[in-house]
Amino acid sequence: MATQTPKPVTHVYKEINVGKYKSVKHYELLECNKTPIFTPLINISKNQNSAQSMPIYWLKIREGKKWGRYITGLFKTHYPSIYKGDTKRKKHLVIFKYSRDESILTIEFFTDYYTNDLSKVLPTINLVA
Repeated sequence: MATQTPKPVTHVYKEINVGKYKSVKHYELLECNKTPIFTPLINISKNQNSAQSMPIYWLKIREGKKWGRYITGLFKTHYPSIYKGDTKRKKHLVIFKYSRDESILTIEFFTDYYTNDLSKVLPTINLVA
């Protein structure tokens, strides 16, 4: 029996401090369909070749008044403007979709579900434009 794809927690973020930093973008939460997994402010930074896994970007959350730890690396997929990551060592799938100008970021978080085959999850979240 095939495992059904669960409904993700959908976060929609809008970029703040546009153009202020060269390799980092900050985003503020606009809406979420359930209790948010991530903080109201997030930080997406370009990889500085500091990890063997070589993600394109890194996601950080805000902890108090400082940027906290890295949550996941974001890896390129076969789909334009869509990146994937995971938390808890591939326990939870995280999918990122940028708007064309990267001012809006949609993050889909699949609790207790992970797959390398994104064709299983993309139709359920309507990210393919």
